[in-house]
Amino acid sequence: MFKKPVTWIVLLLICMLAFVYWPAAEQSNGQQSGKQLPLVETQVVSKQFLKDEIIALGTTQANESIILTAQSTDRVKSLHFEDSDKVEKGQLIVSLEHAEEQAEVKELEIKLAEQKRQLQRLLDINKTSAPAESAIDSQKSLMESTQAQLSVAKIQLSEKYIYAPFAGKLGLRQISVGQLLTSNTEITTLDDLSQIKVEFELPEKYLNRVSEGQPVSAKNIAYGQTFNGTISSIASRLDKATRSFKVRALFPNSDLKLRAGMLLQLIVETQSIETLTVPETSIIPMNAEHYVYKVIDNKVHKVLVETGRRKPGVVEILSGLVEGDVVISQGVIKVRDGSMVTTAAQNSKQTKSTTNTKG
Repeated sequence: MFKKPVTWIVLLLICMLAFVYWPAAEQSNGQQSGKQLPLVETQVVSKQFLKDEIIALGTTQANESIILTAQSTDRVKSLHFEDSDKVEKGQLIVSLEHAEEQAEVKELEIKLAEQKRQLQRLLDINKTSAPAESAIDSQKSLMESTQAQLSVAKIQLSEKYIYAPFAGKLGLRQISVGQLLTSNTEITTLDDLSQIKVEFELPEKYLNRVSEGQPVSAKNIAYGQTFNGTISSIASRLDKATRSFKVRALFPNSDLKLRAGMLLQLIVETQSIETLTVPETSIIPMNAEHYVYKVIDNKVHKVLVETGRRKPGVVEILSGLVEGDVVISQGVIKVRDGSMVTTAAQNSKQTKSTTNTKG
């Protein structure tokens, strides 16, 4: 069967030539016999701005966040808040039993007042006689000691009242009236959500592409909107193990949609460059190369292109095309190199023309 290899080689070449030129011949015959050409959609190659973006994940934190606890051990006398209340700085949250501390303050105030009167009598006597100077000094020392005791007593009394250290939103109440509190008992949480902090890590290669004040956008699964913020600070050190660095971004949160502990997908915009683009559907991958079908006078030309960045729906073209070229965006599987086609725009014009003629 294979005694004449030259014959088989010739037959193989004939088959290959027939495969290559068959579509063009078929279309030519199709045009002559009135067959309709493949209908495709085209798009003009144009320039548009593509943004370089760094994508990361981060967890939200409140601008300020604390767990409210008592400074001293005592029972709850009264509560001045409800779950999820908004509070202002200095607003009273909880009162503990304080009768003993209040009595101590009252006693020391009376004692101090009496010592002041005693000192005044000694000073008045000193005008008409000459009492010992040591008696006056002793009385002054006694007053200073009482004043110090009174200050301590007032501090102890103030610890029986718990105030909001900053404005924010309270969490869920964890205590009840009459409950014995210690310094380890959680009363509730307080978060300042007027703005949200988000910390995230970036690889070392992005160190020279981010800076303070740079815009950051974020999305969360709970909302369909995009939140916009800025980079507020960048860590001065890199992690030795991961070779990454921490970045902190701030997001305004006046509508309180963002809460502490949410997972955000962050996008850091680094730069925007005007470049040639084509629809993603125009790209034909073949092994490690990429091609497009360019249309010139309704004839298809297969063109090798070099692609760059990809964004949803578009691909950057680094070489192979110029601005103004027309490429097939829909219907690439219907055609081959050298095929004749009809574009959707041409088909629409022909349909209108036919309709007008009939009318």
